[in-house]
Amino acid sequence: MPPARRLGFLPGQRASASRRPPGKTAELSMKALIGRLSDIVTETAKFALGLCVAAIVLITLAAVWWRYVVNAPIAWIEQVSNILFIWITFIGAAVLYRQKLHIGVDMFIGMLKGRAQEVMFWLIEISNLIFITVLFIYSVKLSIDVLPNTYGALDITPAWFYVSAPVSCAMMMLYFVEKIVDPSKRQPVGVAGEF
Repeated sequence: MPPARRLGFLPGQRASASRRPPGKTAELSMKALIGRLSDIVTETAKFALGLCVAAIVLITLAAVWWRYVVNAPIAWIEQVSNILFIWITFIGAAVLYRQKLHIGVDMFIGMLKGRAQEVMFWLIEISNLIFITVLFIYSVKLSIDVLPNTYGALDITPAWFYVSAPVSCAMMMLYFVEKIVDPSKRQPVGVAGEF
């Protein structure tokens, strides 16, 4: 069989990468790029969340051991646990935003049909984006402002607390763009309680 036929081309046809119109190819590659980037960010975040939860459990067990068995409490345990808990909260919120598993009242949206439902979806999403953008701007400013300070026994900057908010907001902005380029990401994914 001639090579052209194996590739699916008929004699006289030029081999092209795609038979889609030029605009569709760019749209699909942007959709694939944003989707892949979102997948990588989400999987990395889930792994980091698992590590943070495991670290909190181990640190708490160590704190109990050192305080009640060894009788020599460790001063930095509570501070590290607080930092990890804050990171779990903000990064977890971003992952849940992508999966559309935040608690929400969707009864009224469910009552709407067709175009009205889509308009309401985008009004809510744009409101979310405005809030996320404002939170991003001011949390970056706050993180920069507290850089010279130190926090308790650890002698580290409290920016480690505050920088979790802009990281989470950046993730949510990426997921917002993903919803624009990929309509399938506008529906809830997974079940609450599953990770």
